[in-house]
Amino acid sequence: MQGTRYAMLVLLVLAVVAGCVGVPGLETTEGFNQTVTVEPDSDLVVINRNGGVTVNVREGETVVVSAVKRSVYGQGELDMVRIQVTEGDPLRIETVYTGTVNPRVSVDFTIEVPPTLVLQMVESSNGPIDLAGVRVNATELRTSNGPVRVRGAPGGDITAATSNGPIEVRGAEGYVTARTSNGGITVEGSTGVAELQTSNGPIAAEIPAVRGDVAITTSNGRVALRLAEDLDARIVATTSNGRIAAGDLPLLASESSGTRIAGTLGDGGATIAVTTSNGNIDLSGL
Repeated sequence: MQGTRYAMLVLLVLAVVAGCVGVPGLETTEGFNQTVTVEPDSDLVVINRNGGVTVNVREGETVVVSAVKRSVYGQGELDMVRIQVTEGDPLRIETVYTGTVNPRVSVDFTIEVPPTLVLQMVESSNGPIDLAGVRVNATELRTSNGPVRVRGAPGGDITAATSNGPIEVRGAEGYVTARTSNGGITVEGSTGVAELQTSNGPIAAEIPAVRGDVAITTSNGRVALRLAEDLDARIVATTSNGRIAAGDLPLLASESSGTRIAGTLGDGGATIAVTTSNGNIDLSGL
């Protein structure tokens, strides 16, 4: 009798589980590949909904688009997501939802582009954005949750933004703007810095030049800046809990205390305002 009851209980549980909708299981994937010929100096826009985007450079005149759709909720979810490549200038690569509700799907892109193509924008959420050697010009990189990493960016200015994740920009020929809520910021080898802002995380940056007032701000974290010694700028550095050191920087100080330093480099000029609530500020020559 007890065995019969146990068997009936097992059958009942199996029936309930079988009737459940939206129970995650093994990951289902689906690939996408397309090659597009583009004109020299044309532009590219990438719009992803949920997942990572990697853009690299390849020789030639074609753009190679590879993507992988992923879901643990079955093929039906994948069927509600379409990869759309719209040729023209700009070339537009986009994740499109075809259903009435947002599918539980992530899409990871790997895009290879010619060195003459200019990346206008990459937008995504819940995934990293990675660039390597891609030409930029007033380019915007935006993701909600994930890091932004740039290794080599010939051309013009670049703006990188994420809600949660670090930002690393190395080798940008233009001016860099970087904003994140939770994560550190690193900028090296750029032409100049326009703005660096994070809520929780350290900031480390080289500043060869500025073309206007610059705000470098973190709520919780150390700030380490290496400034060109021939830079003409006014420096104002403030911390609530920490120390400030100017090192070998040829700063003509007009104000100096344990938590605040103000002064000029060279002939002065635009103001570089450096602020942290909890952390040290270290200023040195580049």
